[in-house]
Amino acid sequence: MQIEFNKTYKFNFEGSVSFGDLPASIIHDMFKDGRLASHFLERQLEVWFPELTFVNAKGHDHVDTQGVKYDQKCFTKGGLRFMPSTMIGAGRKLDEAVAQEHANEINYICCDIVDFPKVAVVFKRGTDLVNDYAKCAVPFKDRAKLFA
Repeated sequence: MQIEFNKTYKFNFEGSVSFGDLPASIIHDMFKDGRLASHFLERQLEVWFPELTFVNAKGHDHVDTQGVKYDQKCFTKGGLRFMPSTMIGAGRKLDEAVAQEHANEINYICCDIVDFPKVAVVFKRGTDLVNDYAKCAVPFKDRAKLFA
């Protein structure tokens, strides 16, 4: 598939995810956690979108064939945070100016995992996200808007 910004791509992992003897329902529930799902999605995105290369660099996860940088983020029951990882988590806080500066320099691959095994993916320009969400967070109530 070719990357197209603001287009929602839909995928379904039903019947294709397993680990040992765990029931699919448990695995599906586990993959609704962005901390776990993101590691797998970062690699799966290369398969779906061959122009992407996983690089796991500071501040971004992928580059395309033109050298454009992308950071993959998961949309969960808590919404989506597109600030640098150093600003997400217990005891960390948002530095709005730094987060916005970073977001304005890269693009994002937003992956909706709320209904895993169904996954929606949309590519967004960081500048567009900052214009719409200055606090670098998309609330859950805007899920349909983000993945329209």
